[in-house]
Amino acid sequence: MKNKFFVFWDDNFFGDINYAKELLVELKKLNKKWAAQVTLERCKDEELLKLAKEAGCVYFFVGIESFSQESLGSVNKGINDVNRYKSLIDKIHNNNICVQAGIIFGFDTDKKDVFKKTLDACNELGIDGATISILTPLPKTPIYAQLKEENRLITGDWSYYNGKTRVAYIPKNMSREELFDGYMWFRREFYSLKSIYKRMSKSKTNIIYNLIVNLGYKISLKGTKS
Repeated sequence: MKNKFFVFWDDNFFGDINYAKELLVELKKLNKKWAAQVTLERCKDEELLKLAKEAGCVYFFVGIESFSQESLGSVNKGINDVNRYKSLIDKIHNNNICVQAGIIFGFDTDKKDVFKKTLDACNELGIDGATISILTPLPKTPIYAQLKEENRLITGDWSYYNGKTRVAYIPKNMSREELFDGYMWFRREFYSLKSIYKRMSKSKTNIIYNLIVNLGYKISLKGTKS
């Protein structure tokens, strides 16, 4: 069959656990490989993870955002418990499923050491891949209203609001240049051979697939500068 691999485009594939379990039983019959976005908290359900593995799941995208509980609390993401990251990620890996972590830099609680601390945490936990972004205050969000009230927005030019190439506001504990440079440093270091080896040694999950994906990211970053 064609299109043996696909992604569920849903903010939380495990939003309805009972429905997800019924769906996974049916997915197993299709003999396909797939990925989905889930909340880390739902991954405490061993049966759910086992069914996902049997149904062909290759990786989960998980919005970790930060390894600082203070930062998570500042944006009302208290559902993430930093103290439980290791046990939950280990559960996912034990079911041979990779973890693609969503990580954001630029919270008001972030200081200049956040980039190195985050890299160390990713290496220690065996995070398989990362989607890395700069905090972006999109209109009609609480963070936009806060930064506008504090007169910290730089511009209304929407090319600054993509979360990848520019910083659209004045950070609290570092300059805009330091935030962007740190973000770029993290991207390069995360996909360095040294980090890939450390993370894969911890994860031990889908080794061939994992290595190909990581090397692909590394090649795409070749030549990037701060």
